Amino acid sequence: MKEYDMIVIGTGSAMEIANAAIQKNPQMKVAVIDKDEPGGICLTRGCIPSKILLYPAELIRTIERADRFGIEVDVEKVSFEKTMERMRALIYKDINMIREGLSHSKNIDYYHAIAEFVAPYTLKVGRETIMSKLIFLCTGSKPKIPPINGLDKVGYQTSDTILKIDRLPKSVAIVGGGYIAAEYGHFLSAMGSKVTVIGRNPQFLPQEEPEVSALAKRELQKHMRIITNHEVLEAEKTSTGDKKLVAVDRGTGKKIEITAEEILVAAGRGPNTDILHPERGGIKTDERGWVVVNEYLETSQPNVWALGDANGKHPFKHVANYEALIVYYNAILKKRVKVD
Repeated sequence: MKEYDMIVIGTGSAMEIANAAIQKNPQMKVAVIDKDEPGGICLTRGCIPSKILLYPAELIRTIERADRFGIEVDVEKVSFEKTMERMRALIYKDINMIREGLSHSKNIDYYHAIAEFVAPYTLKVGRETIMSKLIFLCTGSKPKIPPINGLDKVGYQTSDTILKIDRLPKSVAIVGGGYIAAEYGHFLSAMGSKVTVIGRNPQFLPQEEPEVSALAKRELQKHMRIITNHEVLEAEKTSTGDKKLVAVDRGTGKKIEITAEEILVAAGRGPNTDILHPERGGIKTDERGWVVVNEYLETSQPNVWALGDANGKHPFKHVANYEALIVYYNAILKKRVKVD
């Protein structure tokens, strides 16, 4: 069994802690574990690739409005393939740089594998068992899949897998009415796909102010169909090979059908703790599976900390960076700074 001064699970904001700790103690030996590509969700399949895709989408919409300024111009062709290739080239430049740094650091053992607790302070990583009295859980999150009858049989995309497609679907039904649905609805419709968004909340973008939500819905509806207050119940294949969703109006009970070539599930993010098994490490989770932390981001197990998406409080990269700073001061410098 290998013993480390520190174990860090995740290579997103967690690396702020690892790098600062190594600078303070150049002899420190750290295990860094990530089952996915290094760099964290924001870089590999979150904010950065989605914003790279949104830029050409916005260019298309801007060109389409150019006649307002007396400029006569048409979008003759949009290459979905080149747009996706550009996005991947940009993010993999950073991913490969991070992988190179992790693989060649004298202070870090980098494990590209799944980590799971087998006992307090003890983790199984691949075929190895490692331990440390100081552990940081920065495990991120995964797409949440609602219980739609038949969905697994017909197949679907998520915000993780949609980045891997090379051909633009002719039509897409997006399950969800939040930020991810709005972003990919905007992108896919600008590329030329016929998009229908089905949200279960009465308000599109429910986390926004009502006025902002109404404005976003009004503008985006110029290019796609947005349905709110509907619960998707069933999914099935049609005789033509398309995919059909059956949704019910949560107010009236009336059912509608939406048919599309592809389904994108954008119903939010959920915890990864089913993989991590924190209960074996004496670490409590809440009823939804998020790691329970106090106001200092400490878990129920002393010297084990959880930040970013792992604790389910504020799933946002810049908040995770702030949390990493707070945790560093608490755990490494032994100062108690309350997180508001």
